[in-house]
Amino acid sequence: MITSDVVDQACSEVNGYTDDRMMKEFDSFFKEQPSICDFITELTSESSMPIQELSLFLSYMVFKTMKLRNPETLPPIPAESIEAAYRQSETWIDRINQDGDRAQIPADPEPHLIQYVISELNQPLEDGKLLEDEEKGEVFFVLKTVISSLTGSPLGQEN
Repeated sequence: MITSDVVDQACSEVNGYTDDRMMKEFDSFFKEQPSICDFITELTSESSMPIQELSLFLSYMVFKTMKLRNPETLPPIPAESIEAAYRQSETWIDRINQDGDRAQIPADPEPHLIQYVISELNQPLEDGKLLEDEEKGEVFFVLKTVISSLTGSPLGQEN
């Protein structure tokens, strides 16, 4: 499990990056995890540019955090694994929507990553605007799938 200290370390490092360094980091992310980047791009293709950018940035942050925890290179995640995580995310969301307040939501296998994502979704964008609930849900869904793909943690399954 990723600790809050590792998440904080990743945030601190990235906050110190120059624009040039950030571009190099994104290039590395795209080269090391092309299927994840393709998934994000495809899933958000009809979304606004801020949603696309936020989804990619938060996915990079999850990737960065994973690399800090385990400095060895993460193997490229195959498209099949991402598709399986996507289906798990859909099932998880459907179960919550169907059961409403009665939904039994199991503890997430990566609570600190999820907490980071939720915190970022509640921050104003660069233009000062807040995301609408539907936009937050869209980005959250993308990130749940990315986290599950990168960590190999199943979503919404009972422990």
